[in-house]
Amino acid sequence: MKVLVTGANGFIGSNLCACLAHKPGIEVRGLVRPAGDRGFLSGLDGVAVLTGDVTQPETLGPAVKGAELVYHVAGYSTDWGPWETFRAGNVTGVRNVLEAARRWNVRRVVHISSVSVYGFPGGADLDEETAFTPRPDDRYITTKAEGDRLAMSCHGNGLEVVVVRPAGVYGANDRTTTMQLVPALLKGQFGFVDDGVHLMAPAYIDNLTQLLALAGEVTEAAGEAFNAADDGRTTWRQYIGWMCEDLCIPVPRLSLPSAIVWPAAVATDAFGKALGMKHSPPINKYRVRAVMRDSHYSTEKAKRLLGYNPAISTREGIRRTIAWYHDYAAKP
Repeated sequence: MKVLVTGANGFIGSNLCACLAHKPGIEVRGLVRPAGDRGFLSGLDGVAVLTGDVTQPETLGPAVKGAELVYHVAGYSTDWGPWETFRAGNVTGVRNVLEAARRWNVRRVVHISSVSVYGFPGGADLDEETAFTPRPDDRYITTKAEGDRLAMSCHGNGLEVVVVRPAGVYGANDRTTTMQLVPALLKGQFGFVDDGVHLMAPAYIDNLTQLLALAGEVTEAAGEAFNAADDGRTTWRQYIGWMCEDLCIPVPRLSLPSAIVWPAAVATDAFGKALGMKHSPPINKYRVRAVMRDSHYSTEKAKRLLGYNPAISTREGIRRTIAWYHDYAAKP
């Protein structure tokens, strides 16, 4: 079976390619933008790397043609940037991949969404039926929700669509979060909100790739959406504490109440956008919204329909992530 992974050179994409390449009977194609860094794909046997851009539909044909299964991983995953970039990566790209899949008779598309589509309403064990809380001023949440709805609307008429909504993914090759968080901890530049008491939803990369593989294989997955997260309930203080333990540094002592941090985030967010800042200020609404209340998601549906079993605990996942960080940071 020929399988295509878009965004193959990124954090999730590179790990997914490695996972699929070890499965017998699967030929893996990885789609990478012309200027994309292919470092995470180097040394991966069994992965054919093709050049293309999901925002440019004319480049997708050679990669999609002949594929039976497509994992659409590519997207604009950050909390800051212009609307047009978010829409191109998280909405237009989804449409282009789905149209190409239908044109070339792909059997199934697994679209990688995010639990951010729920809008961080607060709560524990939030399932896939949770309503999407509109956040019209948040560019990432808004465009990921549009892409999620668009993908689900394309299921049928010969094309199977599965949507997977990962929580806070971490692990090897994570340049989005780990490569910012760890240096901040090492420099003493991290502080808690509400003393870190709120629940979070970590998703170790190996647990996620296991669920993604099942989403591509299991018949019952067609037309469904699935949350992806580790087992258990972890607070921000526990998560950061485990990281600090493995980094051999003290746990940060600074903490501010959300009643103070949220208004500050609103002000800095508005100020940064009014000035057209290319990089996010130290705090913004997305970051604070994610930590100022419980944000925990149920994976019972994936366990019941797919046989999902997130075997790596969050504690072990952090240990492996910090080991990867040390190795990656040591490279010239």
